[in-house]
Amino acid sequence: MNLVGAAEAATGAIHGGEVVRWGSALDWAIALTVGISALIVLGIIVSLVAFRGRQTEGSALWLHLLTLGVLPLGLLAFGNFATLEYATEVQFCGSCHLTMKPYIDDLHNQKSQSLASLHAQNRFAPGTECYSCHANYGIHGTLAAKMTGLRHVYKYNTGTYHLPLKMPEPFENTLCLKCHNGAKRFMAQDIHLENGLVSEELRTNKTECVQCHGPAHDIPQQKKAAS
Repeated sequence: MNLVGAAEAATGAIHGGEVVRWGSALDWAIALTVGISALIVLGIIVSLVAFRGRQTEGSALWLHLLTLGVLPLGLLAFGNFATLEYATEVQFCGSCHLTMKPYIDDLHNQKSQSLASLHAQNRFAPGTECYSCHANYGIHGTLAAKMTGLRHVYKYNTGTYHLPLKMPEPFENTLCLKCHNGAKRFMAQDIHLENGLVSEELRTNKTECVQCHGPAHDIPQQKKAAS
């Protein structure tokens, strides 16, 4: 095994161009979700076997409270966190492989000059590039991104999507400016500025960032539409 292979083995497997390491908040949330689910099932089994015919006894009631009251609250919290966190990852976006595979391939293509690939090559939000670029500011942006994702999952699983894919609304410059506004290289370009601030044309989308810096994605032409 060469040095690269040894390093990969020590740190984790390679998945989607990223080294997978265990120990993130998502990993712990998934582990706790599985563990709590197992404890709930175990509690139900113990209640049915050990307290058969004695379900109203004090010890049984405490077990029922723990199994059907306390643990489900923890499951709700950790399960929702794990689901929402996993939905921000590129591998989740790529799970709709019939439609998203060309985009994921371009993202990880080091020879591509698309914005998606260049951002990935420069290690912008590794592992969550799709979500980081397409989700807007704050909790409202997060909620809107999740709702959009649910619609995409529905359309994919019901086969009601059409190729080539089109965004329901134009990609707003604010999604670019949330990172680039104030960045040294961006602010050094006079074309971006007006009186020392980001120009009104960029702030109001009169001039779109992708008009000068596209394409956002470089994918093969998709001709076949889903029925």
